[in-house]
Amino acid sequence: MDQNTFQLMVGSQIRIYRKAQGFSQEKLAEFAGIHPTYISNIERGKVSATAHILYKITQVLGIKLVDLFGILEDVCDSGFENEWVDITGKVKRMGEVQRDLYVAAIKGMLPK
Repeated sequence: MDQNTFQLMVGSQIRIYRKAQGFSQEKLAEFAGIHPTYISNIERGKVSATAHILYKITQVLGIKLVDLFGILEDVCDSGFENEWVDITGKVKRMGEVQRDLYVAAIKGMLPK
């Protein structure tokens, strides 16, 4: 994989997690102490962010640094992973009672 493809994939993961958390690029940038234009450039794969910048972003998003690279393991599952991140973000933003109902329903559907 070349550097441009890698940057695009990492930037895409950041965008997915950011949207799942309900952050605008401006809010993510503010909380991470980064300029909003830099967030935009990272998400579009225009720049290669340092490990420290990626760490700051993941801290705000409440994810692990490795989560940004999980998609690289199996590109075929990227559609599923994107959907799953979106769903979990929506569930996290629910009230406790509604969230507990959704979690119980999902657990009830899982094989024993």
